Amino acid sequence: MNDAQHITDQQSGENATGIWRFAKWLPAVPSNQRITLGEGNTPLVASRSLGKELGLSALHFKLEGANPTGSYKDRISALGVSLALTKGKVGCIGTSSGNAGASAAAYAARAGIPYYLYVLENILQAKMVQAALHKASITRIQGFGVSAEIGDRVFEWIEEQAKERNLETMITAYKYNANAMEAVKTISFELAQQLAFCPAPDAVFIPVGGGGLYAGISNGFRHLRQLGRIDSIPQLAAVQSAGCSNIVRAWTNGEAVPAPGDSTSMISGLQVPNPPDGERVLESLISKEGFGVSVSDSDVWYWQERLAAQEGIWCEPAAALSLAGVAEAVKDGRLKAGSSAVCILTGAGYKDGERAVAMAGVQENIPLVDINRLEN
Repeated sequence: MNDAQHITDQQSGENATGIWRFAKWLPAVPSNQRITLGEGNTPLVASRSLGKELGLSALHFKLEGANPTGSYKDRISALGVSLALTKGKVGCIGTSSGNAGASAAAYAARAGIPYYLYVLENILQAKMVQAALHKASITRIQGFGVSAEIGDRVFEWIEEQAKERNLETMITAYKYNANAMEAVKTISFELAQQLAFCPAPDAVFIPVGGGGLYAGISNGFRHLRQLGRIDSIPQLAAVQSAGCSNIVRAWTNGEAVPAPGDSTSMISGLQVPNPPDGERVLESLISKEGFGVSVSDSDVWYWQERLAAQEGIWCEPAAALSLAGVAEAVKDGRLKAGSSAVCILTGAGYKDGERAVAMAGVQENIPLVDINRLEN
């Protein structure tokens, strides 16, 4: 990838790490007000088996679960909470299906400011516990994450509360906090650096719920091309669960706004029937920057198991969506034999402990033996 290894901002100082290595390309935050837990600079791991099975020349996994609280949301929280301090905000308020809340709670705790979190009715226990440990004030909202109408009302209420109470809005969407979302570009910057001495991938597969991750990665690659650091942008595949595929369905039908419909997906992080950045994703897809893919929840769980069993990578189901998308694109011919791809694995496996227990069958299948039996 051309001259991308030199994108790091040398003006950030020798001690700048993670996303702050790219401070020049992010909204301004004085170095003494940057809240960090070491986010960013996540590994890019080459596939040892699944890429070959799928007929690809190269397959890489971007391990965003290696971030401090276990998801890519830490990039956004680091910048968002830092910006809150620079603006004199007295706290943060936001919504979450789990990862964003756990992340923002940690960074707000580190900054010493309160965080008011409003979550899905059926939020995973592990994700809510993370936020609770950081002393976030948590409220569950009935129907949130299922009904698009309720989701819109929640977002509007959060915005109103933020204005009235001098709070920073921590909704991980360009529509609600475009400055904080600029941190997502650092994923693209890191990919360009990590692949600097390799041919550019043919496609990057991105899990899509609300659409902010896709929009941010797209912006990052556009930025790199404008700077002349890369020659071309890889195809960006927007992968959604078939149970909440409002964006992909709209793209398939040639529409510029997300299709209506409530969520039936069982996968945490993908249950966003009112994707706030859906139109941004569709704009990118319609301009031929990429393509949409939808896969069943069962396919996602299947590829999550394959990742753990064959690649040694334990990610949450929403992260495995990207690999399920690769398999579907290979199957329908949109990703040709011999192509190369990158999967954005958005979160760590421990985020969905119940699914992990079901997947492994730990209690039922592990034998208990006496030492005498082993010795004999």
